[in-house]
Amino acid sequence: MSYWDKKILREQLDKKILPLRKAVESGATSFGWIKAIREALGMSTSQLGKRVGIDQSRISRLENSEVDGNIKLSSLQNIARGLGMEFVYGFVPRGTLDDMVRDQARKIAMVRMKRLNHTMALELQELSDEDKKNALKDMVDKILIDNPKDFWSK
Repeated sequence: MSYWDKKILREQLDKKILPLRKAVESGATSFGWIKAIREALGMSTSQLGKRVGIDQSRISRLENSEVDGNIKLSSLQNIARGLGMEFVYGFVPRGTLDDMVRDQARKIAMVRMKRLNHTMALELQELSDEDKKNALKDMVDKILIDNPKDFWSK
C-alpha cells in the first residue's frame, strides 16, 4: 500500500474515531460502566444476572473486574446484551493517526539529521538553521513516502 493510500485510510479512520474522542474526554465512571448503566436503568445485580444467564455474585465480580481493568471482552459483550445495548470497543489516539505517523517519521529524521549535522560540521559545511529546518521537513516527507520496514522499531 502506498503512502497516499495509507494517508487516505488514516484520514477515514480519524473521521470514524472522532465521536469516540468525546467519550474519552468525558471519562469513565469511577465505579465502571456496567454498574453505572445498571443502576441508571434501576436494574439489580440479580436481575442483570438473570438476563445474562449468570448469578448475582458473578455480576458483582464482573463490575469489580471492570473497575480493576481485568475483564474479558466476551464478558463485556454478554453484559451489553443483557442490558439491551451494543458493546463498542475501540482505540482513540491522543491526536490524529496522521500526527502519530508524522511524529514517528520526525523522530527517525531527527536521528538522521543529528548524524548528518555531525558529518557536515566535521567537514566545515554545517547547515544554517533555515537549511536544517528545510532538510528536516524533506527528510520527514521522504521517510513517510519510503515507509522503511523498521519505521515503528525506533
